[in-house]
Amino acid sequence: MKNSFNPQPWRKEFPCCKKLVYLDHASMGPIPKSSIKVASDFYRYLTFERVHWGHTFLFMALEKSRKLAARLIGAKSTEIGISPNTSYGFNLVAQGLKLKRGDTVLLSEAEFPANVYPWMNLKRQGVRIRFIQSRNGFFSVENLKEAIDRSTKVLSLSFVQFFNGYKNDLETIGKLCAEKGLTFVVDGMQGIGSQALDVKKCKIDFLSCGGGKWLLSAPGAGFFYASEKLQEKLEPVFFGWLGVDWHYRFGDLLHFDKPPFASARKFEIGTYPYAELQILACSLKLISKIGIRNIQAHTGYLLDILVNYLGDSRYRIQSSLEAKHRSSILSFTCRGAEKLHQKLFRNRILCSFREGNIRVSPHFYNTETEIYLLIEILGQNRGKSQA
Repeated sequence: MKNSFNPQPWRKEFPCCKKLVYLDHASMGPIPKSSIKVASDFYRYLTFERVHWGHTFLFMALEKSRKLAARLIGAKSTEIGISPNTSYGFNLVAQGLKLKRGDTVLLSEAEFPANVYPWMNLKRQGVRIRFIQSRNGFFSVENLKEAIDRSTKVLSLSFVQFFNGYKNDLETIGKLCAEKGLTFVVDGMQGIGSQALDVKKCKIDFLSCGGGKWLLSAPGAGFFYASEKLQEKLEPVFFGWLGVDWHYRFGDLLHFDKPPFASARKFEIGTYPYAELQILACSLKLISKIGIRNIQAHTGYLLDILVNYLGDSRYRIQSSLEAKHRSSILSFTCRGAEKLHQKLFRNRILCSFREGNIRVSPHFYNTETEIYLLIEILGQNRGKSQA
Protein backbone atom coordinates (compact mmCIF):
# COMPACT_ATOMS: atom_id res chain seq x y z
CA MET A 1 0.00 0.00 0.00
CA LYS A 2 1.59 3.25 -1.14
CA ASN A 3 1.21 6.42 0.85
CA SER A 4 1.56 9.96 -0.48
CA PHE A 5 0.70 11.74 2.76
CA ASN A 6 3.62 13.54 4.41
CA PRO A 7 3.32 13.72 8.22
CA GLN A 8 6.47 15.80 8.73
CA PRO A 9 4.91 19.31 8.45
CA TRP A 10 2.46 18.45 11.23
CA ARG A 11 4.94 17.08 13.75
CA LYS A 12 5.84 20.54 14.99
CA GLU A 13 2.33 20.68 16.48
CA PHE A 14 3.26 17.86 18.86
CA PRO A 15 6.30 18.46 21.12
CA CYS A 16 6.07 14.87 22.40
CA CYS A 17 7.58 13.74 19.08
CA LYS A 18 10.97 15.04 20.24
CA LYS A 19 10.97 12.86 23.34
CA LEU A 20 9.07 9.66 22.61
CA VAL A 21 7.04 7.60 20.15
CA TYR A 22 3.39 8.21 20.87
CA LEU A 23 1.14 5.43 19.52
CA ASP A 24 -1.66 5.63 22.06
CA HIS A 25 -4.39 7.82 20.58
CA ALA A 26 -7.03 5.22 21.43
CA SER A 27 -6.28 6.09 25.05
CA MET A 28 -5.70 9.85 24.96
CA GLY A 29 -4.63 12.17 22.18
CA PRO A 30 -1.98 14.86 22.68
CA ILE A 31 -3.28 18.38 22.24
CA PRO A 32 -1.69 20.31 19.33
CA LYS A 33 0.33 23.43 20.14
CA SER A 34 -2.06 25.62 18.16
CA SER A 35 -4.98 24.37 20.26
CA ILE A 36 -3.05 24.94 23.48
CA LYS A 37 -2.41 28.53 22.40
CA VAL A 38 -6.12 29.13 21.85
CA ALA A 39 -6.88 27.85 25.35
CA SER A 40 -4.04 29.91 26.81
CA ASP A 41 -5.42 33.02 25.12
CA PHE A 42 -8.81 32.28 26.66
CA TYR A 43 -7.38 31.96 30.17
CA ARG A 44 -5.50 35.21 29.61
CA TYR A 45 -8.83 36.76 28.70
CA LEU A 46 -10.21 35.61 32.06
CA THR A 47 -7.65 37.75 33.88
CA PHE A 48 -9.58 40.76 32.48
CA GLU A 49 -6.36 42.72 32.13
CA ARG A 50 -7.86 44.03 28.91
CA VAL A 51 -11.33 45.41 28.42
CA HIS A 52 -13.64 43.28 26.26
CA TRP A 53 -17.07 44.24 25.00
CA GLY A 54 -19.33 41.39 26.09
CA HIS A 55 -18.69 37.68 26.04
CA THR A 56 -20.53 36.64 22.90
CA PHE A 57 -17.26 35.57 21.25
CA LEU A 58 -17.27 32.62 23.67
CA PHE A 59 -20.29 31.19 21.90
CA MET A 60 -18.61 31.50 18.53
CA ALA A 61 -16.22 28.64 19.38
CA LEU A 62 -19.23 26.50 20.23
CA GLU A 63 -20.89 27.23 16.92
CA LYS A 64 -17.61 26.56 15.12
CA SER A 65 -17.35 23.19 16.88
CA ARG A 66 -20.90 22.28 15.90
CA LYS A 67 -20.27 23.12 12.25
CA LEU A 68 -16.91 21.33 12.07
CA ALA A 69 -18.25 18.24 13.87
CA ALA A 70 -21.25 18.18 11.54
CA ARG A 71 -19.00 18.37 8.48
CA LEU A 72 -16.81 15.57 9.84
CA ILE A 73 -19.68 13.08 10.14
CA GLY A 74 -21.97 14.26 7.34
CA ALA A 75 -24.62 15.89 9.53
CA LYS A 76 -26.30 19.28 9.82
CA SER A 77 -25.00 21.68 12.46
CA THR A 78 -28.52 21.79 13.94
CA GLU A 79 -28.13 18.07 14.68
CA ILE A 80 -24.99 18.60 16.77
CA GLY A 81 -24.99 19.33 20.49
CA ILE A 82 -22.06 20.09 22.78
CA SER A 83 -21.41 17.64 25.61
CA PRO A 84 -18.76 17.11 28.31
CA ASN A 85 -18.12 13.46 27.41
CA THR A 86 -19.44 10.35 25.69
CA SER A 87 -21.35 9.15 28.74
CA TYR A 88 -23.43 12.34 28.80
CA GLY A 89 -24.75 11.56 25.33
CA PHE A 90 -25.66 7.99 26.20
CA ASN A 91 -27.51 9.07 29.33
CA LEU A 92 -29.31 11.72 27.32
CA VAL A 93 -30.61 9.23 24.76
CA ALA A 94 -31.18 6.35 27.20
CA GLN A 95 -33.39 8.47 29.45
CA GLY A 96 -34.87 10.64 26.71
CA LEU A 97 -36.32 7.76 24.69
CA LYS A 98 -38.71 6.97 27.56
CA LEU A 99 -38.50 3.23 27.07
CA LYS A 100 -41.18 1.16 28.77
CA ARG A 101 -41.19 -1.94 30.94
CA GLY A 102 -40.54 -4.96 28.74
CA ASP A 103 -38.68 -3.02 26.04
CA THR A 104 -35.28 -4.46 25.08
CA VAL A 105 -31.97 -2.70 24.40
CA LEU A 106 -29.32 -4.66 22.49
CA LEU A 107 -25.63 -4.19 23.27
CA SER A 108 -22.49 -5.97 22.16
CA GLU A 109 -20.72 -7.99 24.83
CA ALA A 110 -17.52 -6.25 23.63
CA GLU A 111 -18.69 -2.69 24.39
CA PHE A 112 -16.72 -0.12 26.34
CA PRO A 113 -18.42 0.47 29.73
CA ALA A 114 -19.46 4.04 28.80
CA ASN A 115 -21.94 2.47 26.37
CA VAL A 116 -23.21 -0.06 28.89
CA TYR A 117 -23.94 1.51 32.27
CA PRO A 118 -26.32 4.25 31.03
CA TRP A 119 -28.47 1.48 29.54
CA MET A 120 -28.07 -0.81 32.55
CA ASN A 121 -29.53 2.01 34.62
CA LEU A 122 -32.84 1.43 32.81
CA LYS A 123 -33.22 -2.05 34.32
CA ARG A 124 -34.80 -0.55 37.42
CA GLN A 125 -37.58 0.70 35.13
CA GLY A 126 -38.17 -2.78 33.77
CA VAL A 127 -36.20 -2.32 30.54
CA ARG A 128 -34.36 -5.45 29.49
CA ILE A 129 -30.70 -5.35 28.45
CA ARG A 130 -29.54 -8.12 26.15
CA PHE A 131 -25.91 -8.65 25.17
CA ILE A 132 -25.11 -9.96 21.71
CA GLN A 133 -22.40 -12.58 21.72
CA SER A 134 -19.39 -11.75 19.56
CA ARG A 135 -17.49 -14.13 17.32
CA ASN A 136 -13.76 -14.27 17.99
CA GLY A 137 -14.07 -10.90 19.72
CA PHE A 138 -15.82 -9.30 16.73
CA PHE A 139 -19.41 -8.10 16.54
CA SER A 140 -21.64 -10.47 14.58
CA VAL A 141 -24.41 -9.12 12.35
CA GLU A 142 -25.85 -12.64 12.14
CA ASN A 143 -26.10 -12.82 15.93
CA LEU A 144 -27.73 -9.38 15.87
CA LYS A 145 -30.40 -10.58 13.46
CA GLU A 146 -31.15 -13.56 15.70
CA ALA A 147 -31.40 -11.32 18.79
CA ILE A 148 -34.00 -8.91 17.41
CA ASP A 149 -37.59 -9.59 18.45
CA ARG A 150 -40.79 -7.59 18.93
CA SER A 151 -39.58 -6.12 22.22
CA THR A 152 -36.35 -4.74 20.73
CA LYS A 153 -36.31 -0.95 20.57
CA VAL A 154 -32.63 0.09 20.54
CA LEU A 155 -29.24 -1.10 19.35
CA SER A 156 -26.28 0.77 20.84
CA LEU A 157 -22.92 -0.10 19.33
CA SER A 158 -19.37 1.19 18.92
CA PHE A 159 -18.16 2.52 15.59
CA VAL A 160 -14.80 0.93 16.45
CA GLN A 161 -14.31 -1.58 19.27
CA PHE A 162 -11.92 -0.21 21.85
CA PHE A 163 -9.70 -3.22 22.56
CA ASN A 164 -9.15 -4.76 19.13
CA GLY A 165 -10.00 -1.96 16.69
CA TYR A 166 -12.79 -3.86 14.95
CA LYS A 167 -14.69 -1.38 12.77
CA ASN A 168 -18.33 -2.31 12.59
CA ASP A 169 -20.14 -2.24 9.27
CA LEU A 170 -22.43 0.58 10.34
CA GLU A 171 -24.02 0.94 6.92
CA THR A 172 -25.26 -2.66 6.90
CA ILE A 173 -26.24 -2.52 10.57
CA GLY A 174 -27.99 0.83 10.18
CA LYS A 175 -30.03 -0.48 7.26
CA LEU A 176 -31.11 -3.46 9.35
CA CYS A 177 -32.09 -1.22 12.27
CA ALA A 178 -34.15 0.99 9.97
CA GLU A 179 -35.94 -2.04 8.51
CA LYS A 180 -36.74 -3.35 11.99
CA GLY A 181 -37.74 0.04 13.42
CA LEU A 182 -34.89 0.18 15.96
CA THR A 183 -33.26 3.36 17.24
CA PHE A 184 -29.61 3.05 16.18
CA VAL A 185 -27.19 4.57 18.70
CA VAL A 186 -23.42 4.70 18.08
CA ASP A 187 -20.37 5.27 20.27
CA GLY A 188 -18.05 7.25 18.01
CA MET A 189 -15.19 7.62 20.48
CA GLN A 190 -12.70 5.22 18.87
CA GLY A 191 -13.35 6.15 15.25
CA ILE A 192 -14.29 9.81 14.91
CA GLY A 193 -11.13 11.72 14.01
CA SER A 194 -9.36 8.84 12.30
CA GLN A 195 -12.03 7.06 10.23
CA ALA A 196 -14.50 8.48 7.73
CA LEU A 197 -18.17 8.23 8.68
CA ASP A 198 -21.43 9.40 7.11
CA VAL A 199 -24.21 9.27 9.71
CA LYS A 200 -26.91 9.68 7.06
CA LYS A 201 -25.62 6.88 4.87
CA CYS A 202 -25.39 4.65 7.94
CA LYS A 203 -28.87 5.65 9.14
CA ILE A 204 -27.57 6.51 12.60
CA ASP A 205 -30.14 8.11 14.90
CA PHE A 206 -27.80 9.17 17.69
CA LEU A 207 -24.02 9.30 18.12
CA SER A 208 -21.95 10.36 21.11
CA CYS A 209 -18.26 11.23 21.06
CA GLY A 210 -15.77 12.74 23.48
CA GLY A 211 -12.91 14.87 22.23
CA GLY A 212 -10.01 13.50 24.24
CA LYS A 213 -8.77 10.74 21.93
CA TRP A 214 -8.65 10.89 18.12
CA LEU A 215 -10.01 14.44 18.06
CA LEU A 216 -6.89 15.63 19.91
CA SER A 217 -8.88 17.73 22.31
CA ALA A 218 -9.11 18.00 26.08
CA PRO A 219 -11.15 15.79 28.40
CA GLY A 220 -14.40 17.57 29.25
CA ALA A 221 -15.37 18.56 25.71
CA GLY A 222 -17.22 16.50 23.13
CA PHE A 223 -20.32 16.43 21.00
CA PHE A 224 -23.36 14.35 20.19
CA TYR A 225 -25.40 13.93 17.04
CA ALA A 226 -29.18 13.62 17.20
CA SER A 227 -30.95 13.22 13.87
CA GLU A 228 -33.78 15.60 13.13
CA LYS A 229 -36.20 12.68 13.25
CA LEU A 230 -34.98 11.55 16.67
CA GLN A 231 -35.08 15.08 18.08
CA GLU A 232 -38.84 15.08 17.56
CA LYS A 233 -39.37 12.21 20.00
CA LEU A 234 -36.37 12.54 22.32
CA GLU A 235 -37.39 14.25 25.55
CA PRO A 236 -34.82 16.43 27.34
CA VAL A 237 -33.77 14.68 30.55
CA PHE A 238 -32.49 17.94 31.98
CA PHE A 239 -33.30 21.45 30.94
CA GLY A 240 -31.15 24.54 31.35
CA TRP A 241 -31.17 28.21 30.58
CA LEU A 242 -28.84 27.77 27.62
CA GLY A 243 -31.25 25.32 26.04
CA VAL A 244 -33.29 28.32 24.85
CA ASP A 245 -32.36 31.07 22.41
CA TRP A 246 -31.58 34.40 24.09
CA HIS A 247 -30.09 35.79 20.88
CA TYR A 248 -27.05 36.67 23.04
CA ARG A 249 -29.05 39.42 24.78
CA PHE A 250 -28.03 38.81 28.34
CA GLY A 251 -29.23 42.17 29.62
CA ASP A 252 -32.86 41.10 29.46
CA LEU A 253 -33.28 37.81 31.32
CA LEU A 254 -36.25 38.29 33.65
CA HIS A 255 -38.86 36.65 31.48
CA PHE A 256 -39.30 32.92 31.17
CA ASP A 257 -41.32 32.39 28.04
CA LYS A 258 -38.47 31.33 25.78
CA PRO A 259 -39.13 28.10 23.85
CA PRO A 260 -36.34 25.53 23.55
CA PHE A 261 -34.05 25.60 20.53
CA ALA A 262 -35.47 23.77 17.53
CA SER A 263 -32.18 21.90 17.26
CA ALA A 264 -29.88 19.61 19.23
CA ARG A 265 -28.94 22.66 21.33
CA LYS A 266 -32.09 22.15 23.41
CA PHE A 267 -30.27 19.23 25.07
CA GLU A 268 -27.41 21.47 26.26
CA ILE A 269 -28.08 22.48 29.82
CA GLY A 270 -25.76 25.15 31.21
CA THR A 271 -22.48 27.03 31.22
CA TYR A 272 -19.86 25.39 29.07
CA PRO A 273 -16.20 24.46 29.65
CA TYR A 274 -15.13 27.24 27.31
CA ALA A 275 -11.38 26.59 27.38
CA GLU A 276 -11.82 22.93 26.49
CA LEU A 277 -14.27 23.87 23.76
CA GLN A 278 -11.81 26.38 22.33
CA ILE A 279 -9.38 23.46 22.08
CA LEU A 280 -12.01 21.21 20.49
CA ALA A 281 -12.85 23.80 17.84
CA CYS A 282 -9.18 24.35 16.98
CA SER A 283 -8.38 20.63 16.81
CA LEU A 284 -11.46 19.93 14.69
CA LYS A 285 -10.28 22.64 12.31
CA LEU A 286 -6.85 20.98 12.09
CA ILE A 287 -8.38 17.57 11.34
CA SER A 288 -10.64 19.15 8.74
CA LYS A 289 -7.65 20.84 7.11
CA ILE A 290 -5.70 17.58 6.85
CA GLY A 291 -8.74 15.60 5.71
CA ILE A 292 -10.24 12.57 7.39
CA ARG A 293 -9.61 10.30 4.41
CA ASN A 294 -5.93 11.29 4.40
CA ILE A 295 -5.77 10.42 8.09
CA GLN A 296 -7.49 7.09 7.54
CA ALA A 297 -5.18 6.19 4.65
CA HIS A 298 -2.00 7.23 6.49
CA THR A 299 -2.76 5.36 9.71
CA GLY A 300 -3.74 2.33 7.64
CA TYR A 301 -0.41 2.51 5.82
CA LEU A 302 1.53 2.65 9.08
CA LEU A 303 -0.36 -0.30 10.50
CA ASP A 304 0.24 -2.27 7.29
CA ILE A 305 3.96 -2.07 8.06
CA LEU A 306 3.30 -3.50 11.51
CA VAL A 307 0.95 -6.19 10.17
CA ASN A 308 3.58 -7.33 7.67
CA TYR A 309 6.07 -7.80 10.49
CA LEU A 310 3.63 -9.47 12.86
CA GLY A 311 2.44 -11.86 10.17
CA ASP A 312 5.93 -13.38 9.92
CA SER A 313 6.52 -13.43 13.67
CA ARG A 314 5.29 -15.40 16.65
CA TYR A 315 2.97 -12.63 17.72
CA ARG A 316 -0.76 -13.22 17.34
CA ILE A 317 -2.77 -10.45 15.69
CA GLN A 318 -6.08 -9.96 17.50
CA SER A 319 -7.54 -7.37 15.13
CA SER A 320 -9.50 -8.15 11.99
CA LEU A 321 -7.44 -7.87 8.80
CA GLU A 322 -10.52 -7.68 6.59
CA ALA A 323 -10.36 -4.29 4.87
CA LYS A 324 -13.85 -3.06 5.77
CA HIS A 325 -13.32 -3.91 9.45
CA ARG A 326 -9.90 -2.33 9.87
CA SER A 327 -9.43 0.92 11.74
CA SER A 328 -6.54 2.98 13.11
CA ILE A 329 -6.15 0.50 15.97
CA LEU A 330 -4.18 -2.74 15.79
CA SER A 331 -3.99 -5.20 18.67
CA PHE A 332 -1.73 -8.20 19.08
CA THR A 333 -0.58 -10.46 21.87
CA CYS A 334 2.02 -12.96 22.96
CA ARG A 335 3.10 -14.77 26.08
CA GLY A 336 4.10 -12.15 28.63
CA ALA A 337 2.36 -9.35 26.74
CA GLU A 338 1.97 -7.17 29.82
CA LYS A 339 5.71 -7.29 30.53
CA LEU A 340 6.39 -6.45 26.89
CA HIS A 341 4.10 -3.45 27.23
CA GLN A 342 6.16 -2.30 30.20
CA LYS A 343 9.36 -2.75 28.19
CA LEU A 344 7.97 -0.61 25.39
CA PHE A 345 7.15 2.07 27.93
CA ARG A 346 10.69 1.97 29.31
CA ASN A 347 11.93 2.48 25.74
CA ARG A 348 9.66 5.52 25.41
CA ILE A 349 7.23 3.86 23.02
CA LEU A 350 3.75 4.54 24.32
CA CYS A 351 0.83 2.27 23.52
CA SER A 352 -1.84 0.53 25.61
CA PHE A 353 -2.44 -2.84 27.24
CA ARG A 354 -6.12 -3.80 26.91
CA GLU A 355 -7.85 -7.14 27.53
CA GLY A 356 -4.57 -9.05 27.29
CA ASN A 357 -3.50 -7.29 24.10
CA ILE A 358 -0.95 -4.66 23.16
CA ARG A 359 -2.92 -1.96 21.37
CA VAL A 360 -1.17 0.32 18.87
CA SER A 361 -3.02 3.40 17.62
CA PRO A 362 -1.08 5.91 15.43
CA HIS A 363 -2.36 9.23 14.09
CA PHE A 364 -1.59 11.47 11.12
CA TYR A 365 1.71 12.85 12.47
CA ASN A 366 3.29 9.46 13.17
CA THR A 367 5.97 8.18 10.80
CA GLU A 368 7.31 4.96 9.29
CA THR A 369 10.45 5.42 11.37
CA GLU A 370 8.42 5.31 14.57
CA ILE A 371 6.72 2.07 13.53
CA TYR A 372 10.12 0.53 12.78
CA LEU A 373 11.35 1.59 16.23
CA LEU A 374 8.40 -0.32 17.68
CA ILE A 375 9.22 -3.33 15.51
CA GLU A 376 12.84 -3.22 16.69
CA ILE A 377 11.75 -3.69 20.31
CA LEU A 378 9.27 -6.39 19.32
CA GLY A 379 12.07 -8.23 17.54
CA GLN A 380 14.23 -8.14 20.66
CA ASN A 381 11.41 -9.61 22.71
CA ARG A 382 10.26 -12.50 20.56
CA GLY A 383 13.37 -13.40 18.66
CA LYS A 384 13.38 -14.37 15.00
CA SER A 385 10.33 -15.01 12.84
CA GLN A 386 8.77 -18.42 12.28
CA ALA A 387 10.20 -18.65 8.77
